[in-house]
This record gives sequence, C-alpha cells and structure tokens, in this order.
Amino acid sequence: MPHIRLIYFNVELRAELIRLILTHGNIQFEDVRFEKEDWPRIKEQNDFLFGQVPILEVDGEQIAQSSAIVRYVARMAGLAGKDSLEQAKADMLADAFSNDIIEKFYRIAFFERDEEMKTRLECEFRDCIMPDFLDRLERYYISNGGHFLLGNDMCYADLAFYRMINVCKRYLRCSHPRLRDLYHKVASLPNISKWEQSKPKTRF
Repeated sequence: MPHIRLIYFNVELRAELIRLILTHGNIQFEDVRFEKEDWPRIKEQNDFLFGQVPILEVDGEQIAQSSAIVRYVARMAGLAGKDSLEQAKADMLADAFSNDIIEKFYRIAFFERDEEMKTRLECEFRDCIMPDFLDRLERYYISNGGHFLLGNDMCYADLAFYRMINVCKRYLRCSHPRLRDLYHKVASLPNISKWEQSKPKTRF
C-alpha cells in the first residue's frame, strides 16, 4: 500500500469527500491539516502543483485538483464503478452534486455580500433548486432499483450524495423518503459512522 498524505486546510470543504472515500475504503492516509493563517508559509515552503490545495501525495508524487483526487481514491477503494458505463454514471452524479448544488451553496453562503440578494438566493435555492434536483435524483434512484444510487453495489457517488446532504442540510424543506433512507444507510456504514464521531470538528 502506498504512503498517502492528504494536504488541506483544517476544514471540510473540498477535501471531505476524499477523506470519506479513503476512510470507507480502509485506506490509511495522513490527514495533514493547517489553519488559514498558515497558508502563505505552507505555500512558500512547499512546491505544490498549481499552487493549490487539496494535494494528495502518493509515495511523494503529487495529485492536484479535488475532482481528480476523488476519482483516483475511488478507484483505489474499489468504488469507481464496475465497468466504464457505471464509472461514467458515478462521475455524472458526483459532478452534479458538486457543481450544481454544493458550488451554488458555497457561492450563496460564503461569497454573496449583498444581504438582500443573499436572502433571495437562499429562498430560490431552498424552494426551487433543491426540491427540483432531489425530485429528479429520487426518480433516477428508484428507476435503478437497487440499494444504492446505481444499483445494489455501492460506489463513490453514494458518498458524494451523503456529503452533499451534509453541506446543504439547512436548506432541505422537502420530503424524499427513498433518498432519506439512502442517506441514513450511508451514515450508518461502520467506517463512516466512526469517522463522523472522531474527525476534527470544524466550522466549515
């Protein structure tokens, strides 16, 4: 097994899905965290590819870009999908959760400075975007007829779904019983449950 170091701020944000996949896959890794105020020093002392984090080091080799890291560790953990079509579907779902939902949430929660606009965007996200997205996702889940999003075998998209719900919980105002059951199924996985109890508590 290679020596793996995940380097990121002491927050969840763009690294938490990576941590969840590694944890669920029983892949040992060094969870290297630092505070925001230490970033200039850390960046100067380390030749990070593209000057960004997260960085995954695998026996000293760097992998940058969170989505590339996610796919790499999903393959390591056997969660990427059983064939090329299922892999594409897992990537499709994970990208939708990240790009269509989480990134929109971050823009509203962290970057919108106009309070009136922020309130309007929050209402739109809560009352329109999330219900429509979850309606479509639940229909897709039901149509696949399995215990997990793509059938009876778990893939990393299920962990990406779990992560998305954790990020956006405060905006959930609708009932999707099958998706709720899926969330609790993932949350109750032994390694995930243990991780949630033991991980560092952070604001984001």
